[in-house]
Amino acid sequence: MKKFDYYQPESLKEAYGLMEKLNGEARFIAGGTDVIVRIKQGALHPDALISLRRISALKGLGNEDGLSMGSMTLFRDIERDPAIARDYPALGEAASVLANPQVRNVATIGGNLCNAAPSADAAPPLMVLEATLTIEGPGGQREVSIEDFFRGPGETCLEHTEVVTRITIPKKRKGTGMAFLKIGRVAQDIAIANAAALIVVENGVCRKCRLSAGAVAPVPLRLKRIEGIVEGRKIEPDLLDRVAEMVQEDVSPITDVRSTAQYRKTVSGILVKRAIKEALDRAG
Repeated sequence: MKKFDYYQPESLKEAYGLMEKLNGEARFIAGGTDVIVRIKQGALHPDALISLRRISALKGLGNEDGLSMGSMTLFRDIERDPAIARDYPALGEAASVLANPQVRNVATIGGNLCNAAPSADAAPPLMVLEATLTIEGPGGQREVSIEDFFRGPGETCLEHTEVVTRITIPKKRKGTGMAFLKIGRVAQDIAIANAAALIVVENGVCRKCRLSAGAVAPVPLRLKRIEGIVEGRKIEPDLLDRVAEMVQEDVSPITDVRSTAQYRKTVSGILVKRAIKEALDRAG
């Protein structure tokens, strides 16, 4: 493993200055549960790592009008937060099944997104919740929809000097239900497939539907075509069966050491169908 320098700035300004000084040959690091593994595997060869751990501006949870999370918020804190469990259970469920408690005590939600793995557990619930990411760098601040954040496996819209500073989720509407489901080889493993659903029900009719699946395409996937089929209808068994079929048509998974492409197709349809059913129950 290549040797590298390690820095621990205490402000964003200091972090940006270090990255510019190092001519972009460094990597920002949050919890390190992904980056360190990739360095050990030889997939990354940075000259330096710039830790964001000491930057207080990147921490904290707030739920005054919707939900706001600093990018350095730990998955363990998300898992244990009562307001998230009550109002945004899909996100809490995703946090609770990520790896194991030891990892969740170190891993951050911002790091999970910036690693840009197609299987990232935080991505599907944040997609159906229509989260916005605040991105900041030496040139200023901008906001990006999470749907536009991912560009490909391991690739995001971030410039090398930028960091995600905050994740913001709109306030939950009345009649909203949501759910997150995941399947892996073992409980602590990376997802073979995962899925999230959010629906808003009024008078028994679905007025809003948001669906997302992970580990079945080059990036976490919004299932917009299927959302349009569900909206404006009562969610009944025949519709759910059609949804499962359409999911298999819309995903494009690969075969790897964890699963075959065909199995991912089949199970992704089942997961989305089950997630909608759970969301419907929670919508009341």
